[in-house]
Amino acid sequence: MNYKVYTLALVLAPLAIIVGCDKKPTQTREEIIAEYEAHKIEQEHYARLEKELADLKDQQAESAEAEQHKLELMKAMQKQVDDQKKKMEATEKAAKELEQTKQATPPPKDEQQTDSPSRERNRPAPITVAKGTQLVVTLSKELTTDSHNTGDSWTGNLAQDVSVGDQVVWTAGTLVSGIVSQSTPTGRLANGEGVLAIKLNDIGGASIDGGIFVVTGDAKGARNAKVIGGTAALGALVGILSDKKNQTDHALGGAAIGAAVGTAVAAGTASTVIKIESAKPVNFEVPADVRIVKPRR
Repeated sequence: MNYKVYTLALVLAPLAIIVGCDKKPTQTREEIIAEYEAHKIEQEHYARLEKELADLKDQQAESAEAEQHKLELMKAMQKQVDDQKKKMEATEKAAKELEQTKQATPPPKDEQQTDSPSRERNRPAPITVAKGTQLVVTLSKELTTDSHNTGDSWTGNLAQDVSVGDQVVWTAGTLVSGIVSQSTPTGRLANGEGVLAIKLNDIGGASIDGGIFVVTGDAKGARNAKVIGGTAALGALVGILSDKKNQTDHALGGAAIGAAVGTAVAAGTASTVIKIESAKPVNFEVPADVRIVKPRR
């Protein structure tokens, strides 16, 4: 009889191990708080984008041409606002679903305790990426004024690690994405130049304002690169587009962060097409302190 019981135990033991291993761990309170924190920060980015769009709408255009450029920028900006709204709603949904899972499967009694210092340290905290942080990006494919329109999306990867203090926030190779803020071949503007401007707004799933990388050029092949950012960035871009006196640096005004060094821009043969190559890195620069929470999913 004892022999039969022992045999049965040997048969059931592996099954018990399999069932035990298959059991999914319950969601911790820290994970839920982190999801809601991510949602809060996505809300902040959404509010910032809405304000940028509102400021652009309120800007007075000095000419019919400037008004047309403004409308194109507003269209591209509206797309970014809509995309950010979807992202904000997705983080809220994820947080609520995680909370419902927690409520449906409460943790064992020995885990039902107040937060300990060690558990608090494990909670992902928001990270502030400081103004002036360099974001070096390699595009997935070449962008040109003859194949990409205002409002189109673009993707790429970080060419270098991005650190905040001693912490590496994003490693080289992390996926990035953004939007084409303006695409106008040379000869189309009042000053005879053209513009290709791209905005960086996402790194590894985290929303960020990475500024706007702008390439201006003439039909002789001369090219000039700048990075603009902040509240006045889009207004400054309108200034570049409608600058009849060919004073693009003046048009940038206080929104200019500085010349983009080591970018994929150089003087070349005469062409109406402005390009940003995929083979060379593009330097973005964070225009203002921004909070992010790295997605857990």
